[in-house]
Amino acid sequence: MARLAGFAHGGKRRIPALALCCCLWFGLLWPGAAQARTLVDVFGRAVDVPDRVERLLALGSSMSFVTYLRAQDMAVGVEDMEKNVSTKPYIVINRQRVKNLPVVGKAGAVRIPNYEEIIRLRPHVIFIVSTDRAEPDLIQRKTGIPVLAVGYGITTFDQETFLQSIELTGKALNRTGQAQRLIQYIRALPGQLAYRPAAGQEATAYVGGLSYKGNQGIISTSANFLPLQLAGIRNVADGLGQSGHLFVNREFLLRADPPLLFLDGNGLPLIRDELTTASGYYERFTALRQGNVYTLLPNTSYFTNPEMLYANAFFLAKIAYPEAYPDLDPMAKADEIFTAFNGEALYPYYETHGYGFSRLILQNGKLTSKP
Repeated sequence: MARLAGFAHGGKRRIPALALCCCLWFGLLWPGAAQARTLVDVFGRAVDVPDRVERLLALGSSMSFVTYLRAQDMAVGVEDMEKNVSTKPYIVINRQRVKNLPVVGKAGAVRIPNYEEIIRLRPHVIFIVSTDRAEPDLIQRKTGIPVLAVGYGITTFDQETFLQSIELTGKALNRTGQAQRLIQYIRALPGQLAYRPAAGQEATAYVGGLSYKGNQGIISTSANFLPLQLAGIRNVADGLGQSGHLFVNREFLLRADPPLLFLDGNGLPLIRDELTTASGYYERFTALRQGNVYTLLPNTSYFTNPEMLYANAFFLAKIAYPEAYPDLDPMAKADEIFTAFNGEALYPYYETHGYGFSRLILQNGKLTSKP
């Protein structure tokens, strides 16, 4: 009994020292982890995030938000997709920076994280873009690392969700000033496209080839498409009783026969291929016969490309209402937007790789670009 009593008494003296050692060890592994703030993400989840974040992971294209805040050097790993060639702006920007970083999982519609690698890399926070509220909870539970969900809106781009995500990322990374400057810049963009024609005089257009779970052909489009809305152009897909992405009937598209036809850069190769076997179908479009077909920067690559949406809106407005925007240079505006978002002018890259703004002419059964 005396021996047991002595053990208990000695234990009381040693436990505080042991606890202190554990706290010191934990603090070395997780700087800033002892103090945390509670942030609310786009799913309404309350997440405790360290006061000081110096190491991060960004899943599901959330690296775009990290790049907007010029914090990509904090990334300690990347998804496999982020080492491949892509039309996603942040992947283009970061392709050299991340080439030696370890891969933390498979990206895409079905994400497969490498939990052991994530834990080994010891990020202070994980960002994720997801359409499933349960996914960030699962990753947080399996890794013990705080996971913040950010996003662009589900099914269709939602500006308020997007801006909320920029603000949230800024708070988590202590870069609120950069976040607020970008938010103010974005909020000012619609006012620069204020021209609206008289009722019934609006230009009418269709946007085809929008990516959806991969690249798609001409029947892939979107109702409530932000670039058309910002430019004040009537969208022929808006009258179908749906919102967000949809596939239209090929005959519907012929009957609508939009005066202006815009094709997404990602879908253009598929449309060109289809033209070789269905030239008769395409030749029935008035816009194609009259040379009123144009290409857009890729609107979607591993979720939405917000900077492309805004840049495309200015190009759409210039084509639809040239007299209202005599001094607008869509290419220069695109580079201004790329720089505001990502810190670099990217339009020359996209133009060089065949994704720039251009007019398409049907010649000898082929679509030929005319910048």
